[in-house]
Amino acid sequence: MESFSDYLIQTGITPGMYVNRMNNLLKPYLDWLNTKQLSIETAHYKHLMDFIGHLQKEGKSKFHINRTLQTISHYYQYKQLPNIAQTTRLRGLPRSQPQNLLSEEELSSIYEHYEPEETKGYYHHTDKIILGMVIYQALDMREFMGIETGHLQLEKGLMYLGERKQKQERYVPLKANQVLSIHTFILQMRKILANPESEKLFSPQADDYSLLHWQFKQLSKKVKQQVKEKLDIEIRKISQLRQSRIAIWVKEEGLRKAQYLAGFRKVSSAERYQKASLEDLKKQVQEYHPLK
Repeated sequence: MESFSDYLIQTGITPGMYVNRMNNLLKPYLDWLNTKQLSIETAHYKHLMDFIGHLQKEGKSKFHINRTLQTISHYYQYKQLPNIAQTTRLRGLPRSQPQNLLSEEELSSIYEHYEPEETKGYYHHTDKIILGMVIYQALDMREFMGIETGHLQLEKGLMYLGERKQKQERYVPLKANQVLSIHTFILQMRKILANPESEKLFSPQADDYSLLHWQFKQLSKKVKQQVKEKLDIEIRKISQLRQSRIAIWVKEEGLRKAQYLAGFRKVSSAERYQKASLEDLKKQVQEYHPLK
């Protein structure tokens, strides 16, 4: 049977630090069950509530407890047991607002000015395509794992994105310049680079999460560097690009359409970007038109 760490990686958890952190969050629960002469198989919901009380007595934050509950939930799924922690979370945690959102003009400039490194082997053939899908379709890293060549309708300028645990299936439009680069990549380079048995668009890296994660990490570093040097724009995280696109959708398409395009299951997820845009507007008004 695969280890819990292997299971987490297969579900899309980033290998290394994040998997280790989740193992560390799980251990106190297993140790606590042992002190109560319980096991993961014999514990009930009441015992989980008692464990939450134990963490609260230790002074653990709501954030820490919810991360622990999320990990415990993963462990029950891994063990294929009734998941007593699946919907159990502490309420009252404020959700952070997206920060430092970029305009349409800035996003387009970032895409147009980015130059892949030719020394990066097969990665450089897909770096700009991936960057474009972050900027224009607001994809997160895990979604690149699921894109197959059959999901592309290039003649219609559409891409299908399948359902995931936290995302709904949807069709998103592609920009004209994306369609051309994707078409060229499939006809010319993918035949050479991809694993013969793989249907993944970004094979071989999408066949192995650690490879895709490495590419994404290096891409993020290079994008931030080039954007600063060429455009004098400060990018803290590449997720800023995705968040900026969603905020633009909310403003131009409305909440419901933005919810669909981003794949959000709840409209409240899109509302966060509406509030963030309003906060940015308030800051600009305050900066350029301060009240006397």
